[in-house]
Amino acid sequence: MRSLEEALVSLDIGVFNKIHSQTTPNDKRSLLACQSAVREIIGQYAYLEIGSYVGGSLQPHVLDERCETIISIDKRPHAAADERGFEQIYLNNTSEFMLDNLSQLSKEGTEKIVCIDADSSEIKADRFDPHPDLCFIDGEHTDSAAWRDFKFCYEVLSENGAVIFHDSMIVYNALSRIIGFLHDSGEEFKAYNLPDNVFVIEIGEFPLHRFPVISEMLVNNHIGYLSALKYSDQYRRFANRSVFRALRNLKLKFTKANVTE
Repeated sequence: MRSLEEALVSLDIGVFNKIHSQTTPNDKRSLLACQSAVREIIGQYAYLEIGSYVGGSLQPHVLDERCETIISIDKRPHAAADERGFEQIYLNNTSEFMLDNLSQLSKEGTEKIVCIDADSSEIKADRFDPHPDLCFIDGEHTDSAAWRDFKFCYEVLSENGAVIFHDSMIVYNALSRIIGFLHDSGEEFKAYNLPDNVFVIEIGEFPLHRFPVISEMLVNNHIGYLSALKYSDQYRRFANRSVFRALRNLKLKFTKANVTE
């Protein structure tokens, strides 16, 4: 495998090959781009992740000598609620299993990981030193959990930093609430989606978006946009089954809501 430096420059997703990560190839490239941008902006950094599971998304940070501290927060449930209407089941969901995986990647890199087996709402924000510069939220995929996890990250984040969400097409209501909160509070921030479903919120003066590779992704933002729409197409197909179409047509017959004058 290439050195980490080479992998980050070329966005080589081979850096994720050792441990399975529940991210698409485009997601992985977006995460590597954000990591590269953080390194360019501040050099040494601290990383916090909520929802690490077996350690797939931790890999590039474990290998990164510029990442001084990794905080992994995960309540480690066997089953977790999900906005899609089912429980997500997690096997071998222990910190010990994750650390064993990562130690095979880099024993030295694994030593900088602090594991906290708890929900973010159960953790005191003042226990963190150094404060993380980059947070990644990929825990329970419900709007309430995503909002709760963001509020925690917002409290512990460095004065300038970024919070990244995975699976933005699922927790979009929480993201809308977060944007409203930041706007109403007068916080300086930038928010945008990267391919496929990586949502970035820059807090303060932390311009990841100026990093050339991220700028290019933002110019070609059709990738993430279409990915989210394609994901939701399954619900449109369900809603367009004959029985639902018949009910809608019956309603329109009486309400005439489809009539344009």
